[in-house]
Amino acid sequence: MAAPELLRIAFGFVAVLGMIALAAFAAQKAGLASMAGGTAGRRRRLAIREMLPLDARRRLAIVSCDDTEYLIILGPSGETVVDKGLEGATVEVGAAPAATTNPFGDFASRLRGFTDRAARRNAA
Repeated sequence: MAAPELLRIAFGFVAVLGMIALAAFAAQKAGLASMAGGTAGRRRRLAIREMLPLDARRRLAIVSCDDTEYLIILGPSGETVVDKGLEGATVEVGAAPAATTNPFGDFASRLRGFTDRAARRNAA
């Protein structure tokens, strides 16, 4: 084999390896690398359970790591752990919502009766 042929083979080999590396980098940036088997068969340890925007710049998040939940405030100045080891509220599918108690008792019905009596007096 002549030197130009060996050079052409070496250049082709390097070009193919470069294209493979470029495709792997593009797949990683597109988020396809995690689906390709990076965590296949393994249970994920970290998950965002819920996110709530507080204002334009801050968010409240419940983050779960190794079966422990953390309540975190995320903002531009940093992160603050508010509480850890949260007890999750488990709601069964199809379960009736908990009955709410009125802190004012039967105030609304008494007020309605009062306004009804006042209206009858004014009408008479």
